[in-house]
Amino acid sequence: MIKLRAFQFTSITYRLVFACLMAAVVIYGSSYYQIRALMQQVMTGWINQIALSKLDAAVAKHQSSLHLIGEQGTRLVQMDERLHLADQNGLKAILPVSPYISKLAISSGTTGQDHSFGWHAEANGQPWQSTTADVDLLNSCNVVDGHHYWAEHIRNQELVFCTGVYMLGKSQQSIAIQINMQPLLQDLQNNLHLVDAVDQSVQGQPYVINRLNGHFLLGAEFIPEDLSTRPNSGAGKGGDIHYSLQLQDMPLVYGFYFSEEKIQNYLGKYFMLAILSMGKDMLLMCIAIALVSRQTTKSLRSLSKSTEEIAQGNLDTELTKIPRSDEVGRLSRSFRRMRDSLKLRILELQEATAARQRMESELAIAAQIQQAMLPSAEAAIDPRYSMSTLLQPARVVGGDLYDFFHVADDRICMVIGDVANKGMPAALFMARTLSLMRTLAHQSSTPAALLFSVNRELAHNNPECRFVTMFFAMLDLKTGSMQYASAGHDAPLLLRDGRVSKLPLQTGPALGLEEEGSFPQFESRLHAQDIIILYTDGITDARNEHNEEFSEARLQTTISQQAPAFAADIIRIVTLAHQKFIAQAPQFDDLTLLSMQFHPEVKRRKPAFGDWQISLNGQPLDYEQVKPRLAGFLRAQKVSDDIVDDLQLITEEVLVNVLKHGATEQDPASIRLDVHLHDSEIVIDMVDNSHAYNPLNGATQPDLEMDFSDRPVGGLGLYLVNALADHIDYNYAHGQNNLHIRKYLIKP
Repeated sequence: MIKLRAFQFTSITYRLVFACLMAAVVIYGSSYYQIRALMQQVMTGWINQIALSKLDAAVAKHQSSLHLIGEQGTRLVQMDERLHLADQNGLKAILPVSPYISKLAISSGTTGQDHSFGWHAEANGQPWQSTTADVDLLNSCNVVDGHHYWAEHIRNQELVFCTGVYMLGKSQQSIAIQINMQPLLQDLQNNLHLVDAVDQSVQGQPYVINRLNGHFLLGAEFIPEDLSTRPNSGAGKGGDIHYSLQLQDMPLVYGFYFSEEKIQNYLGKYFMLAILSMGKDMLLMCIAIALVSRQTTKSLRSLSKSTEEIAQGNLDTELTKIPRSDEVGRLSRSFRRMRDSLKLRILELQEATAARQRMESELAIAAQIQQAMLPSAEAAIDPRYSMSTLLQPARVVGGDLYDFFHVADDRICMVIGDVANKGMPAALFMARTLSLMRTLAHQSSTPAALLFSVNRELAHNNPECRFVTMFFAMLDLKTGSMQYASAGHDAPLLLRDGRVSKLPLQTGPALGLEEEGSFPQFESRLHAQDIIILYTDGITDARNEHNEEFSEARLQTTISQQAPAFAADIIRIVTLAHQKFIAQAPQFDDLTLLSMQFHPEVKRRKPAFGDWQISLNGQPLDYEQVKPRLAGFLRAQKVSDDIVDDLQLITEEVLVNVLKHGATEQDPASIRLDVHLHDSEIVIDMVDNSHAYNPLNGATQPDLEMDFSDRPVGGLGLYLVNALADHIDYNYAHGQNNLHIRKYLIKP
């Protein structure tokens, strides 16, 4: 079986062959009539030349033969010896036997006497045979005064040569020579035509006209009747071809005729042959182009296959070496350089990606470490105050800082600061500053002394001249007296009885710039439920898309309009207003807030217990009362709003899961909820009597980056329960599901 693989061509080859065929169609199509007209002109000229040449040759040949017969007849009639003419040898000497002479009649005599005799010649060169004179043949001639002429035989259309002599009125001699027209006509028929070189057919026809009577001796069956009236030679009527010549001194007209219909057929046949020949040549040319193109694109096919491998990621693919200096060779070398450059680039990208991943991982760890260095609001374990905080870096890590810690049972320190610049250097300087603050706070009795000590440590060996602005305050929880000082930081805000004001403040230099800086100290006394708000310029200097500044005035207005009652509400209100203000504008600086509310009349928290017998049984109204009752119990025990919100969400998700999957119409759930509040944690025990069902099953981490429209229903609630709770246990005993949830107030 022949393999067709050798005949497979590339698309380039197909396009070249197609272009070749289209070019042939366009060229031949647009030149069809010009080619046909040119071919007709050439063929007509060729026919004219051949026809005229053959016609001239035939006329010259026959005219010469007939003139010779006439001359011989004239010599015969001029002989004086009568008996000599009757002698075969004498006749033969003057008039040899010719295929063109069929009969001879001689009349000789004087006045009153007539002697006639005749001769005839057989075919095939036989000698003259004596016979009686053909009276009709003699009667065809009427010789007067010795002239010779051509006459027509009275009994047929044979041609007769007549000549005679009248001698001095004494005697008269005449000769009638009957010409055999068949050899002449047959010779004309055999030679005066065109022979088709393709199929050897005869094209065109000869004709002979006897001008004595206008009859056709040859060609009467196919020659038009009006041909005898046309000019002797030239183009025929309606596009046909005919040429005619009259034999000199003879009543014969030789002609050649080629009808228009046969000319067109003849032309069409050769035109089709030309078209087929050109088509064959074009086909051969297309095949040659295809073969040359295939050979030329062989290297391109190999190169294309290799590049497809490269496109699929196989950069180790060996490219075919093409040791040529043309475009294909240059293309191969370019691809080789591209592959090598691509491999090098990918290697560099892999190294850069690995380095970036390591850096991102290190930054993430640094962010975790930075966040771990900062206390959470739950660290405020003393019921005489409550804290709420926010630190949102502009990058992964930031330079803002805050802190609060006890230096004695009744004294708490609050710190907020902003390191110049952002990123990792600022984060490291921030970590160093926090460490110094916590270390030196126990050795300093006043905020001014602490700032002085920290500034001296930071300014020493600080070639990069890094600095940090800071506000530091010490609050006596017994008396409400708060001492504070600032190192280039904005004064905090005081929310008292719904009104917002700034604490009086005169700042010193930023920490880290000069070792001997001085920091003025101020003192203020807080009232019960007063809220102190510390912030960095990332809040007030934030700009929206119209380059408008959030400003300190807008911050004060936002807080005073809302008049929040808790420290945690300050964070929510300011954050929401800030985000609404900047909208789609990017965050350009770290955001840091710390709000502290003073509760001097509150004693240390004692353990509290709340117990609800919740017989839901599918009643949504009872279920709606769980969240507000839980929130009221926790807030009465001065639990921060952040923890209240987390526990409400945990309780809601677990109850929904039990009702949806644990309880049925035939076996409705009866649920008991126990809440235990301790110094450092809150414990919730949820007990129900439905069939054994762990509501935490399937609580796997979902894909948080998935588009909302593609996310399956469910899965997020249980994930949040596990993320918000610090510890969850489940067991089934005595026909009851037991869920034990713990939430720390103070991180262990």
